[in-house]
Amino acid sequence: MRQTVYAVSISVFLFLSGCSIPNLEGQQCTEARDAVHDFYFWYLGTDPAMRDKQKDVYDRFIAPGFVRVAGESRDPFFLSDTIPTTLKIGKCEMKDDSHVEMQVQLYWRQDGKTDQKEVYANIAKSGDKWLIDKVESR
Repeated sequence: MRQTVYAVSISVFLFLSGCSIPNLEGQQCTEARDAVHDFYFWYLGTDPAMRDKQKDVYDRFIAPGFVRVAGESRDPFFLSDTIPTTLKIGKCEMKDDSHVEMQVQLYWRQDGKTDQKEVYANIAKSGDKWLIDKVESR
């Protein structure tokens, strides 16, 4: 009996590990999501004084005509006066084959309380790269 349970358990495990959850996102969203993820986590994890010295990173992820909607005192990518504690890349909406809008969920944790805000990054494909050309809130 024990061998039967063991064999069934192994069979179920092998069956389930062979199944995968399909990605329902379009290829454009998948590619743009990777670019937004890489940029935002680099930006969040880099000291603000060091960011300005790494123009090559901006060139890889930010469009030359980036539209700044925040005032000079607010961060142009978080649209906030303070830096969030963490973030998560949310849903993606395809506008057309070369433009998507990506939700970026920002979180601030302080004194056991978590505050959340969302910003939306407009991303355009330029050659083989996806570049952020605007970040706005709703």
